[in-house]
Amino acid sequence: MLFYLKKKEKKFIKIFLFIFIVFFHNYANSKSITFIVPGKSNEDFWVNSAEFTRAAALSLGFEFEVLYAERDRMYMLELAKNVSERKQKPDFVFIVNEKQAAPQMLQVLNKNKINTILTHIDLTEDQKEVLKTPRENLKYWLATIYPDNVNAGYQIANEIYKKTKKIVKNKKNYSLVAINGDKSTKASIERELGLNQFLLEHKNITLYQIISAEWDRQIAYEKMLLIQKRYHDLDMIWAANDPIALGALKAVKEKNRKPGKDIFIGGLNWQQEALQEIKNGSLSISLGGHFMTGACAVIILYDYLHGIDIKEKNYEMNLKIFSTINENEAEEYSKYLDRSYWKKINFKKLSKYLNPKLNDYEFDAKKIFKMN
Repeated sequence: MLFYLKKKEKKFIKIFLFIFIVFFHNYANSKSITFIVPGKSNEDFWVNSAEFTRAAALSLGFEFEVLYAERDRMYMLELAKNVSERKQKPDFVFIVNEKQAAPQMLQVLNKNKINTILTHIDLTEDQKEVLKTPRENLKYWLATIYPDNVNAGYQIANEIYKKTKKIVKNKKNYSLVAINGDKSTKASIERELGLNQFLLEHKNITLYQIISAEWDRQIAYEKMLLIQKRYHDLDMIWAANDPIALGALKAVKEKNRKPGKDIFIGGLNWQQEALQEIKNGSLSISLGGHFMTGACAVIILYDYLHGIDIKEKNYEMNLKIFSTINENEAEEYSKYLDRSYWKKINFKKLSKYLNPKLNDYEFDAKKIFKMN
């Protein structure tokens, strides 16, 4: 009996040691990512961005940390310095060129030999004149990975216009007001460029005015109240994101307009409240998927660590990730935007290393949701 127990104990110890060694090996070899998020910790888009990135990182064995800069440019720089001065530094840092803060952050992180990926918002052309491209002047700046915001601006306009023509059939000429985010962020500049490209192709649309709402719902609401006093025959409102669209929606309702029937509004972000308004017919469209940019960067980083480098020129990737959600899809995609659902996504299906037959990355926002 004693001999039997000793054998059992030995077997147990061997199993325990095996589990411990495997766990320790994985832990010791896991890489860490710190994501310096420029937005606020209660801001829907940036929280979604951070948490979707976390879901991808954890599924691929990374340790993951989020630091929110609360839309404070100086705090973004402070966070980059704080991370650089840690005794135990992260292996990789993701940063965003919000408020054009990236150059200083890149220089601080590079000086401290921390590998960095610039995500979501590319450098401006003036900034590129100084810093050049990844791995050129700054060795530890590995890549830039950002969504195609020019195309996004174009798509918002196109989808609103299609909806307007479908409902309002007795008009040939239309009018539009655009509410952008700000005047300095490259995402804002590029979305406006996409809008202008669309307007050049559609001479029957008169652009009354482009205003800035500083990405703020309340500011959009207040400015839209004033705009309506000036333009009584407005047909369409192009909004750079969903909070702006929702602010504009509130304003037009207060002026007894009938959104979805005599005025048409489109935004961007796939915000849950916006999807509900789309389902109700008040908002015409929401474009989205770009909150997945950080997760795409995680996939690319995972492959990089396994010997598959970015093949795009200058290590810069412009992701064609935006998709539209209309009234027929709003209910379905609302469930996918529940953060508890994201742990069901099999991010490993997106990796070239884990899927050798995959020649190009398939970063399609709607398809990613359905990769179980």
